[in-house]
Amino acid sequence: MTQPGQIVVVNGTSGSGKSTTCELFQKRQDGYWLLYGIDHFTAGTLPNQFGHHGPRASEGIQAVPVDPAQPDGALRWQFADNGMKAFAALHEWMAAVSRQGLNVVFDHLLFSDPPVLQDLVSRTAGLPVLLVTLKPPFDVLERRVAERQMDKKLPIDLLGEDAAAKIVDRLTRLRPWFYEEVYRNPVTDLLIDTQALGPEAVCQQIEARLAQGPYTAFDILRAQFEGS
Repeated sequence: MTQPGQIVVVNGTSGSGKSTTCELFQKRQDGYWLLYGIDHFTAGTLPNQFGHHGPRASEGIQAVPVDPAQPDGALRWQFADNGMKAFAALHEWMAAVSRQGLNVVFDHLLFSDPPVLQDLVSRTAGLPVLLVTLKPPFDVLERRVAERQMDKKLPIDLLGEDAAAKIVDRLTRLRPWFYEEVYRNPVTDLLIDTQALGPEAVCQQIEARLAQGPYTAFDILRAQFEGS
């Protein structure tokens, strides 16, 4: 019987350093590690027209007001059936990688509503999962995102200035909900404030936690979800 591969899930919102950390983590390892992440998935795998910037977002992943009475206020993600099925398929892939005896490091946005975290916990039952949470203060995230200058990275010549401005506005209005929802779950194997730590130091902490074992966060969460 094949020994399951290790799964490392790095949870954190935009600006937390999760993508950079995962890329560096893979490069630092001697073993065979696959790398995938939420940005690859939403930008490169999901069909654009069904994403939260697309014309058919209501059939996939839609950005809707947190408070319907304030349509110009903060936004949140809402999944249609296809959106949740896509995440379920993603989580099945992660589990399949482990069952093939391969390791995978994955950066994620582990929402509880919609139930992304619950789905991943369920589909990785019996597999070794280390849950890492990268959580700098919200003001640090805001500064990092601002420094990326998203408005200058968008293909304005293709989108047009109005469409590009709407995308930037939508992302800005989503960030408070992302921060609240991604960090709603307090259970983790390793919590790191990346405010003053670079990717190398973060990777070292992850590697030390892997070597230390055991990893119980997903077992604790699974028991909570099954009992609720």
